[in-house]
This record gives sequence, C-alpha cells and structure tokens, in this order.
Amino acid sequence: MKSSNIPIRRLIMIIVVASLTLVWVAAIYELHRTRLALIHESEVRTSVQAQVFAEYSRSTLKRINEFILGVRSHWTGDWERFSALVKQSQEDIVDITFQVAVIDAKGLLAYSNLAKKSDRTDLSEREHFRVHSDAAGIDQIFISKPLLGKVSGRWSIQVTRPIYIQGRFNGVVVVSLSPDQFAGFAEKLRISKGSSLTVVRSTGEIMARYPTTEISQGLVLKDRPFLGADPPVAGSYRQVSASDGIDRIFGYYRLPEYGMSFVIGEAMSDVLASYEDHRKEIISAAIGVSILTLFMFLLLSRSLGKLEEIKHQVSEILLLSPEGLVSFNERRHVQYVNPAFERMTGLVQTQITGLDESAFDETLRAICVPRAQFPGVAVLRKAQIHPLNRNPGESGGAHREVIELAALNSLILEVGLRLGNPASVSQILYFRDITYETEVDRMKSEFLSTAAHELRTPMACIYGFAEVLLTQEFDTKTTHEFLTTIYHQSELITSIINELLDLARIESRRGKDFVFETLSIAEVVDQTLSVYKAPMSRKFPVYTPPREVLRVSVDRKKIQQALNNLLSNAYKYSPDDEQVDINFRTEAIGNKRMVGVTVSDRGIGMTPDQKERVFERFFRADTSGKIPGTGLGMSIVKEIVDIHRGRIEILSTLGKGTMVTIWLPEFEHKELGVGPHFEVSKDI
Repeated sequence: MKSSNIPIRRLIMIIVVASLTLVWVAAIYELHRTRLALIHESEVRTSVQAQVFAEYSRSTLKRINEFILGVRSHWTGDWERFSALVKQSQEDIVDITFQVAVIDAKGLLAYSNLAKKSDRTDLSEREHFRVHSDAAGIDQIFISKPLLGKVSGRWSIQVTRPIYIQGRFNGVVVVSLSPDQFAGFAEKLRISKGSSLTVVRSTGEIMARYPTTEISQGLVLKDRPFLGADPPVAGSYRQVSASDGIDRIFGYYRLPEYGMSFVIGEAMSDVLASYEDHRKEIISAAIGVSILTLFMFLLLSRSLGKLEEIKHQVSEILLLSPEGLVSFNERRHVQYVNPAFERMTGLVQTQITGLDESAFDETLRAICVPRAQFPGVAVLRKAQIHPLNRNPGESGGAHREVIELAALNSLILEVGLRLGNPASVSQILYFRDITYETEVDRMKSEFLSTAAHELRTPMACIYGFAEVLLTQEFDTKTTHEFLTTIYHQSELITSIINELLDLARIESRRGKDFVFETLSIAEVVDQTLSVYKAPMSRKFPVYTPPREVLRVSVDRKKIQQALNNLLSNAYKYSPDDEQVDINFRTEAIGNKRMVGVTVSDRGIGMTPDQKERVFERFFRADTSGKIPGTGLGMSIVKEIVDIHRGRIEILSTLGKGTMVTIWLPEFEHKELGVGPHFEVSKDI
C-alpha cells in the first residue's frame, strides 16, 4: 500500500506547487493590473482636464477676440474718444486683461490704457506688430509668446488683430493678459502638488506654466506628441519634464486655430501613491492564501487511502477517454459523468448523478431529435451481440447506436455500452462525436453526385452522336461535325477528370509534393505568359511589370497553373473586344509585405451572392451554358494559394468586370521556407 501511494503523493506535491504558483502569479498580475489601471486613469484624467483647460482658454480668447473686433473699427486716431470706448467695452474683459493698446501703422504706440497720450514708444520690432505689418491683407488673430512689456513693465501675452481702413493696414489692436491668467487655472482644477499645467505654442515655446520655474521662462520644447506634423487633437504620453525633471503622465489638448496646446501632467509619485498600500495588502493576502493552501494539502495527504479507491474508479471510467463517459454503480444508478459528456450534451454532473436507468433514459431522450433518439440503457445492454473485447477472455461486448442532439449544433453521437464489474462499476456508457464524419460522408456523396452529373452530360452527348454515326450514313461534312462534337466533349471530360485529380492530389498531399523556390514573381508571370495562348482573335493580356524586384517562395508550376486558370476565366467571361490586364500590387501587414498579382477583365462580372460561391466546386457564374468550363478552376486556385500561405481577393461588379488578386507573402531572408521541399534561394 505504501508504494502505491507514492504517485498520488507526487501528484499532490505538484498540485501544491501549481496552486502556490497560481496564487503568486495572480498576485503579481493583480499588482500589474492595478498599476496599469492607475496609469490609465491618470491618462484619461489628464486628457479630460487638458480639454477642460483648453475649452476654458478658448472661451477666454473668444471673449478677447470679440472685444477686439468690437473696438478696432472705432479707431480713428482720436485718443480721448477711443479711450472712452475702451473703458466702456473693457468691462466685459476686465477679469482677464490688464492692458488695451493700439500700435499705429509705423509701429509706434498710439494708445494704451496704461500710458499717457504723449507716450509714443517704438514697438515696431515686436513680433505681434511685425506679423501683421508683414502680412498685409490677412486679417487673423495672433497670440504672442510671453514678453516683458515696454509700457506695462510686466510679463504678458499679447493677443492682437490688425486694423484696416479702406483695405489699407492702419495698425494693430493689442490686448495684454498675464501668463498667470492661464497658469491660475490650476487652482480651479485643484491639481495635486506634484502636477503641472502648461500652455505651449505650436512652435514649442512655453507660454505659461504652473508651477513657474526659472528654466521654464523662454524654454522651447521638442519631441512632444502635440508638436509633430498634423498631430492628434488630444492625447496622452509619459515623459520626464524638461522644466523640473519630474517623471509625469501628461494629457494634452490642441487648439489649432490659435496655435496653442494645453498640457496637464501628474507626477508618477502621485499617480501611484495608493499603489504601495495596495501592494502590501495583496502580498499579505497571497502569503495568507499560501499558508492556508499548504495546510489544506497537508490534510489532504492524510486521505491517501480513500484516494486510492477513487483512483481505481477513475481508471475504469477514463479507459475510453476522450469520449463522453457515464458510469453506473452496482445498483445501476449514475455514479459519474466526465467533462466530455457534459460538453457534448450540455448536461452537468449534478443533473445526472444518482439517476436510475429509466430517469437517465428520459433525460437523454429529451435533448434528442425524434428521428434519432436514445434507445435506452436496457436496450443497449440486451443487444450485446457483437463482442468487442480488448483482450481474449474479457467478458462483455458492445452494441452501438447513433443518436442526434437537438441542441448544441445538432451533434451526432455514436453510443456504446461497456459492461464492467458488478460489484463496483456495473456498466459504462460511452459517447463518440461523429458529427464531422457524418458531414464528411454527406459532402462526399454530394460531391460524387455533382461530379457524376457533370460527367454525364458530355458522356450523353458522346454516346448520342456515336450511336447516330454507327446507325446512319452521313456526308463527309456532317460526319466531321459530329466527330468534332465528340472530340470537344471528350476533351471536356478529360479536363474535368484532370482537374478533379489535381484537386484531389493537392488536398491529399497538402503541399508535400510542392517544390518551393525563391523566385521573382515577375519571372513567374513572364514564363506563364510566354507559353499562354490567348483565344483566337483575342488580344494578348496587357502586362505591366513591377517597378521593383519582388521575390516570393513558391512552387513555380503550381503558381503558373493558378495564373493560367485566372487568365482562362478572364477571357471566357469578357467580350472579344475587351482586353485583359495583369499588374502587380504590394501591401504591408504589420512588419511583413504581401505581393499581389492581379488579373482584371471587363466582362460580365458577378453578383455578391455569386462571388460568395465562386470557390465552390462545379459552381459557374454563367448559367446560360454558353461559356465552356468545369467550375473547378477557382477551387484549384484557392487550394494552391492556401498552401502558399496566401489569400485571394476578388472585386467584381455585375456587368462591369472582375479583378482577382493572388496575394503571396514576400520572401524574407530570415525565413527557412514554407513547405517541406523548400530549396535554397536561387539567383535571378
């Protein structure tokens, strides 16, 4: 007994180690998830705050712009009159600005609510004057970077618009506001101590920042997501701040119309402040669960005797695994069902355990279709007429029935019964899913029926004309016509048989007989066209070579066969006066490129329903019967392309034509090949 318990003890130890590993993996995952969640919350929060900041600033700038538009048309050079107007209008923006000024066309101060009438300070070199004087005729708002005012003596941001009188530049209206107007918004947002709020011009200059640092004055930022070419309007990123060296998560929102970006950052130390406490809680919980797990498994190890008995029962039940199993005890009540049975029937062990044969029969019949119901356990037991013992002399046998479930995708199950030991496991029912096998048989029958039908039509034609020739005399011309018909119908039969054999060979071998080479796709197309014969009186395909060398790993002959099928379809389904085109395409999927060969026609095209069925065997888009063909060509093309790890793209419009593209993976030197017969790359 001692020696027999050793494997179970090992299993218990494995379970202990696995359980402890799972506990700590879960703890680590939870910590990782929490950290990512906190970072994500910060990204969302800062992005939203940045947008609120931007909308607040947009409102502020809109008010200033409306103020400028309202007063600039009244500037005539009259200082007193304009001063009175400004005082009256400035009530609307007194909370956001401290100076309103006018610079005349020569760049001299013409008016300021902070200066005397005689003050004519030269402001011609100021950026906010030159941007308007140099761009005469353009009426737009301009917002300057922070500068020290010559009149006010304060750091300020200038919001300006030009004055035009009868189409001539006549000066600039200037509204000055303190950078603190933007930075002060931090108090409204109640951002944390380690957070920052920044206004940045589209050229990278910091216009306002909270908290203000010496290095931030005049600092020009680079390599920020919102400073690139055509950046997103909003977003988030993580970076060490250039102003104070603090690692932060930043959210930004751009106002392209003003050339400004509004950025709010949260220090990583603040974002993860709650993470450390949570980390201690998780680790403490993991330690507690680990101790409890060890204690439970120590108790479990004392029950090895009972586990040994259960082991024998499980060994009997799992004898025919992975089939669905139902075991009955000595009183022929359900004792155990395995997971495979639950997956097949949808019946869980708690529903089945303890049922007698009669109740079990009714439960199983309730989920079967009427035409293929469960016959009953007693019927299976009485029908033991075909012994299927695994070993000579073993008692019992098996009789199999087929049932079909009404639910769970209408599974078809083969049911058998195995007799066991009456003292422990009296009998075992086993269920095998034969849905796929049944479907394959049905598909084979349909395929053989369709193939027989396709072959019967030309055979009937050959038989009829041959019988007429044997029973009657005809002139040479008529005889020749009959023989020509027989010849063409024989040719059609040969074509169908050859294509069926090709299709069967490709499916059965799955590329094992493909010989892969690294070739230029243009060379493969060139060789295909060199031996291709266009239909009589039809123009040769218009071929556009690729602009670069595109190499693929392919079976030369198989790809040529696929291209021949596409060319044949293009000519058959397009008028005689229309051309067929061949060109090349490329597309990137992740870090790989796909090479496409496209065959286009201007023919009858297909409906969406026809396009869905184009790869079905014997399917013909033409239902008139006037266009020759077997309906197997596109099936062969698909099988060939699938083995090459490619895909087929079909674009078709009814009455306008069809464009079929074979996409193949571009060869990469790191790859060793795609088939079992891959050869070393050849020089082209």
